[in-house]
Amino acid sequence: MSSYILHFRAWIVAALSIALIEGAVYAANRPSPFVTNNFLQFSFARDETPQRLFMFHKLASFADSNPTIVQSGDSSGFYGIEPLAIMRYLPEGITYLNLSCCANLGFSGYYNVFRFMVERGDKLRYLVLHITPYTMPRPETWNKDGAALWGDPNIKVFGDAIYREYVSPQRHIYPPSLAYRREISDRFFYLDGLLGNLDRPLLQNENYLEFLHVYKKTLGWMPENDLRNGVAATECEISETQFFDIGNLREKTFTEEVIDAYADLAKKYRKTLVVVFQPVACNYGSGRGTAKTREGIERFKSEHPEVEVPFPLITTWPAELFSVPAHIVHEHTDLLAERLGPAMADIVRRHGS
Repeated sequence: MSSYILHFRAWIVAALSIALIEGAVYAANRPSPFVTNNFLQFSFARDETPQRLFMFHKLASFADSNPTIVQSGDSSGFYGIEPLAIMRYLPEGITYLNLSCCANLGFSGYYNVFRFMVERGDKLRYLVLHITPYTMPRPETWNKDGAALWGDPNIKVFGDAIYREYVSPQRHIYPPSLAYRREISDRFFYLDGLLGNLDRPLLQNENYLEFLHVYKKTLGWMPENDLRNGVAATECEISETQFFDIGNLREKTFTEEVIDAYADLAKKYRKTLVVVFQPVACNYGSGRGTAKTREGIERFKSEHPEVEVPFPLITTWPAELFSVPAHIVHEHTDLLAERLGPAMADIVRRHGS
């Protein structure tokens, strides 16, 4: 037996050496699990995307905040819903946390944010999926991580990274030395500072720097600062796909397929799912482009009476209230609080906290 082990002596010594080094790194610095992973990319001569950074900071800062209500979704909720304004309508002691981000987090990403939070807090009771009709579920935002959203190679869907780095079992085996990945790679790529400032921010971007200044005290919200070129009040267009659902022997919309998964997640963890559609500047008109989605949502509501859908798919507001089609101007986010606050208060009253 001993002669057999000798053949692997070098491997055993190497493994023990690595274990000792990693153990020493952990003992000396006890790095946070939020920096001992590969969520941030630290690519050579390329900045982190603001969307990844928003989620990195939100998850790291609020992971153990144990809120009663968690919101996930696209940027309509990130820039639109002020938790402190919503909480004025809720019973004392109920915390509303805004973990919304961006369309390229994708519906898989919104879903994985919920998975991350339900496994960390015993007080969490409500999962609020806040989206705009302009970014309804599509295959590339549900099951095609890495897809270039809107054909832009700089805006890639990254929702599966939330699962991989923060939810999946593999997160438990990341070595503590990963906490120094940026420092080591920067010193290598930039020749120990000769080619670049090693103390630079993760991103030199006005929007990101403003986010860092406000997001903790606002519980995840920040005001939009879009370039305002006007929003047209046109006919609402939703690109919906349908397929034949063999299990139910009927046509089913992709929107139903995706929010069904959210309903199953909420049921598994005994939470209440709330699906919120933000108002838009577009209108029904002939109903072109929205009919299939509206029908699918009505079927979903009848099949899932436990899910709260307090507003219709399309609620038209004046175009001057929007900075871009998906964002309410920050001067009027109070209107969103006046809309969602009482609705959430009624839901909490009926379901409990």
